[in-house]
Amino acid sequence: MLRTCVNLLYKRSFQLSLATRFTSTDPTAGAINAAHDKFSEREQAFENAYFRKLNDELLVQLRERHGDLEKQSDNIEQERKRIEEQIKKLEKKRDELAKRTKK
Repeated sequence: MLRTCVNLLYKRSFQLSLATRFTSTDPTAGAINAAHDKFSEREQAFENAYFRKLNDELLVQLRERHGDLEKQSDNIEQERKRIEEQIKKLEKKRDELAKRTKK
């Protein structure tokens, strides 16, 4: 009986050691940069160029969008000023009509 308990414990500890051996916490294991040869340097250069190009394209889009928003903001400000002027004109007319009706 003691021997079967020892065997069971040994098997379980062996299984746990295998599980920890096969799972690695090293984030660079199997990564492209792990080899440090010319192919990995070339691949890293291609990745860097791709992300720089993507970043530049996104910046261009952001600048275009910012310009569009600036134009919209200017148009809204001009429209607000035009509406305020119309309101002032209408208030003047209302005051003149109020004076005429009182006479």
